Amino acid sequence: MDKVFNGDVASLDAELLQLPEVSPPITQAIRDLAEKLFDQWLSLPETNNLVRYMLFKAKRGRSLNVSGASPSTNAAARNSLPSMFPAGNKPPLSQENPSGSPRLKKQKTDLPALGSPVKLVNDPGEDLIPQFYFQNGPPPSHELKEECLFRINQFFSVHMNGIQIHEFRRVTKEICKLPSFFSTALFRKIDVKCTGIVTRNTFVDYWIIGNMLTKDIAAQIYTILKQPNLKYLTQDDFKPVLGELLATHPGLQFLQSIPQFREIYESIIKYGNQALSYKIVDRIFSQVPRKFTSKVEGKMGYEDFVHFILSEEDKSSEPSLEYWFKCIDLDANGVITRNEMQYFYEEQMNRRACQGRRRVPFEDILCQIVDMISPRNKSYFTLCDIKGSKLSGCVFNILFNITKFSAFEGRGPVPTRQVDENPNWTEWDRFVHREYIKLYMEKNVSSGSVWQWDGSLDDDSDDDWDGSLDDDPPS
Repeated sequence: MDKVFNGDVASLDAELLQLPEVSPPITQAIRDLAEKLFDQWLSLPETNNLVRYMLFKAKRGRSLNVSGASPSTNAAARNSLPSMFPAGNKPPLSQENPSGSPRLKKQKTDLPALGSPVKLVNDPGEDLIPQFYFQNGPPPSHELKEECLFRINQFFSVHMNGIQIHEFRRVTKEICKLPSFFSTALFRKIDVKCTGIVTRNTFVDYWIIGNMLTKDIAAQIYTILKQPNLKYLTQDDFKPVLGELLATHPGLQFLQSIPQFREIYESIIKYGNQALSYKIVDRIFSQVPRKFTSKVEGKMGYEDFVHFILSEEDKSSEPSLEYWFKCIDLDANGVITRNEMQYFYEEQMNRRACQGRRRVPFEDILCQIVDMISPRNKSYFTLCDIKGSKLSGCVFNILFNITKFSAFEGRGPVPTRQVDENPNWTEWDRFVHREYIKLYMEKNVSSGSVWQWDGSLDDDSDDDWDGSLDDDPPS
């Protein structure tokens, strides 16, 4: 018995463990064998699952009683791991007969059946991770659903047969909490069969059962506007909303008659108190930055004017920078050179002289522009250079907008109150704010109201406007 056991552990008989006192070499062999047995037990899938489950319970301070383990009279034995030895919680002890020979007792070596940890975790009372992903959005809470259903029932109680499209605006505003000019698009989205009627049940199916109630406003608008078979919005998707906005908002009534409005922007040279140079206007009407959508030759359409005014009033956006880059790039080779900038600046310098301002040589202006843009190659500017600088808009103003050039030249070190109070506003936000204040003041003056502006949008009439296009502006 001096040899170490190197056989197949799986075929080992449990009787080998019941041995009399033996010499140290044999004791070491038995220890090695026991370790192999223990490793064999740990490698069993049932054991691995059981140990992981018990660790799960131990971390939560729960009892470690395991289904399938043999009961014992003491608490320590009840909380112990199941043993390889089926007859009890302890390995059988060797017993000697009076003659001193060992008496071996045959025992079965079958492992106890261990409960599945998956089943145990799913037992009642166990903590489960709640569902956190819903493909179509989370369902509404009971309270939110009941509150919405109450408002729906109130409204449809007087429209038992459903409502038509001209009555749907209140549903859009009061129940869906969306601007009323989304009314037509939402109505058509629900009325898929084009019956001209939306009933209570069809509205509930779309708005509550379809989980529209729990989506944020951006997701709601996206879902309403997009085509069923697409995962993105196209330009045509916005046309119903813009059409209803133009038709219903009192502040935009002048746009309903496109021919008259075309007369306002057929003369772009007058825009911004004649701020733009003739050369840049000529480039715009040559359709260099963008082809006109107007069907009339040489005329700018409404959509073309929108692109122009967005580019002119917010030169910080990438579409605007691309628009003006194309205008200045005379030979359309993808770079702006010294000669191309000088071509536009010459008119600016002459206009400054007519206003009684000092002529600034182009060489001085060019040095300033290079410092503002910091191009990779100082011989020319690329579109990448233009987009990489926060001062590119000012460069374009220097070249063709005399009013904004003068404002930039005379700027002070202290930011204006508007910039200071609204640091996250874009240039377009500031432009719209200024234009609104102008219209607000003109309307008060024409109505004979005494009004002084303190920088807010409030007056003594408490007729506040929240900046949305859904309600009438203050009067």
